[in-house]
Amino acid sequence: MTAAVHKSKEFWTPQRRVAAGRANGRAPGRLPGGHVGDLADLKKALILCAGCLPKFNHIEAGYTRKPNLPVVSGRCDGCTQIKPRAHLLVHHSVANLVR
Repeated sequence: MTAAVHKSKEFWTPQRRVAAGRANGRAPGRLPGGHVGDLADLKKALILCAGCLPKFNHIEAGYTRKPNLPVVSGRCDGCTQIKPRAHLLVHHSVANLVR
């Protein structure tokens, strides 16, 4: 019989809480299209660079680009490179909630 391990309050520092919620990105050896497709199925926000944006049909997947956020900087979900000018895509169901 195994006992459940409970973490104390001292274990959950603010840095560990942020790290627990952070996505690790695409696994090594995984195809980029599969990773982006999985994120789209979960209705997560996507960051795609100019090279990866034409490869993902965001209209068919139910995604839209925010006009008030034309470009963002971050790691592209497709090619995993850090880009200073990438596009933020959000699902239609939460598009009005993101400002």
